[in-house]
Amino acid sequence: MEQETFWTLLGDLPHWEFELFLIFIFDVLLGLLIWPQIKKFTKHHKSDDERIRDLEKEVKELKSKK
Repeated sequence: MEQETFWTLLGDLPHWEFELFLIFIFDVLLGLLIWPQIKKFTKHHKSDDERIRDLEKEVKELKSKK
């Protein structure tokens, strides 16, 4: 029974086909499914940052009027 090593896997075409298949499934398909949620999450937090900045500006203006 031949033992698999890095060098035997490096030259094994079926191994690379399987690796590419896994990359496609996990990187491409899951990325396409998860990307809209990530985009929504980052957009939500960006709007929160803008609101916080506006509120801090209003607080500074109110403090300076006193």
